[in-house]
Amino acid sequence: MEEKTINIMDLLLLAWRRIWVLIIAAVIFAGATFGYCKIILTPRYSATASLLVTNGAVTTSYDETTGKVAGSDIQASLILSQTVVDILNTPDLYKEVANQLGKDYDYLSLKGRTSVSRRSEESLFVDITFSSTDPKEAMRVANKITETACQYIPKKFIESSKADVASTAIKAVKTYPRTTMATGVAGIIGAAAAFGVVFIIESTNRAIKGEEDFTNNFDVPLLGSVPDFENAESGGYRKSRGKGGYGYGN
Repeated sequence: MEEKTINIMDLLLLAWRRIWVLIIAAVIFAGATFGYCKIILTPRYSATASLLVTNGAVTTSYDETTGKVAGSDIQASLILSQTVVDILNTPDLYKEVANQLGKDYDYLSLKGRTSVSRRSEESLFVDITFSSTDPKEAMRVANKITETACQYIPKKFIESSKADVASTAIKAVKTYPRTTMATGVAGIIGAAAAFGVVFIIESTNRAIKGEEDFTNNFDVPLLGSVPDFENAESGGYRKSRGKGGYGYGN
C-alpha cells in the first residue's frame, strides 16, 4: 500500500466536507469565550491626563516677532521632560497622592496602576494613565496625580522647571478584557482544533470507500466491483424483505 501524499487541495476538500463540524466548534469556542469575558472577568478602564513640561525659560525666550523660541531652550525642555518621566516613576509622588486621596489608597497600588510616558522622543507632553475597575475612579485619580505633579516637580526636584496640566481625563476607555478580539481568536482556535481532530480521524481511517480509493492506495488492477443495489436509482434491483436478499422486481 503506497503512502498518499497530502496536498493543499486535499486539506481544503476535507475542510469543505466537514464544514459544519468546523462551524459548530468555532461557535462553541467563541460563545464560551464571549460569556467568560462578559460574566466572569472584571473589566478594567484607563483614563489619561497630560502634562506640558518646559524648563521655565521657554516663555521668556519666546520672540513675538519671529514666533520662535530659542533652540537651546527647546532642547533643554526635551531633556527635562524625560527627567520628569523618571521622577514620576519613583514612589514618592504616589505617597503624596495617597495621603491626599485618603486611607482607601495605598501608594504602591497607585504606582502599580499608573503608567507615565512621553508621547514621543520629540514631545514635551507627558501622559499619565491610571487604570481601575471603575471608570470614574480612573479619571479622578489620573487627574489628581497630574495636578499633584505640577507642584511636586518644581517643589521637590527642579525649581526652574514648569509643569502645567495640558489636558485632563474626561473619559475612560475599556482596556480589559478585549472581548471582540478574544471572541474572534477563540472562534479561529475552535475551528482549527476541530479540523485537527477531523484530519487525524480521516488520516488514520484505512477503510476503502470506493474504486478511486482502491486504485490510489494499491498498485494492483481492479478486477471488478459490487454495485450498491440499495441506493441504485436505475437497473431494476431492490432489496427484498424476505430471505432472498436481493431480487429483481417490477
